[in-house]
Amino acid sequence: MNELQENILKVIQSIVQTDGLYKNFSTNSPWKEKKIINHSAIRYGILNYVAKFSLSNDTYLITQKCKKTLIEKGLVTKGKLLRNQKGNKNKFTFEHPVPSNVIADLILLDPNDDEKIKNILLKTNLVTVLTYEENSLLNKDLVANMPNNWSYDSGDFFARYKKSALEIPSERIGVYGAIKR
Repeated sequence: MNELQENILKVIQSIVQTDGLYKNFSTNSPWKEKKIINHSAIRYGILNYVAKFSLSNDTYLITQKCKKTLIEKGLVTKGKLLRNQKGNKNKFTFEHPVPSNVIADLILLDPNDDEKIKNILLKTNLVTVLTYEENSLLNKDLVANMPNNWSYDSGDFFARYKKSALEIPSERIGVYGAIKR
């Protein structure tokens, strides 16, 4: 975990541990027992920081197909990839094998356990560089969800990829520049 990730971890912990936050989701509140993660204003902040935690890593996983494509396009310099080259022009993206909303739900199961929050973020710290073509292979039902029988404890963080016949990345590539979500 690098210094930026350490600070983002503290921000996530601060958000989910905000005094009085949970009382707003009681039976008699305007949100009537909805999960905190379902309230859009709060959801946005939590999901954004959860995603940025892993996007702040100094390396990302990359598929062989994507690596070959990026090298052919001249986008890999000295073994590293500039984050802001992602997008429509170069047809590649950064994908979270465990979607941010799934990670946030796991964190919110026990928001006061700092060590558990840290472990969840570290274990799911798996941003993967994919071509748009590869990303389109993700089963539509799995874009924001894990397969029905998946559990965090199983440790199969690439279950969506397996179910969608997407290559499991086998190496890392250095990344630099501003974080791009």
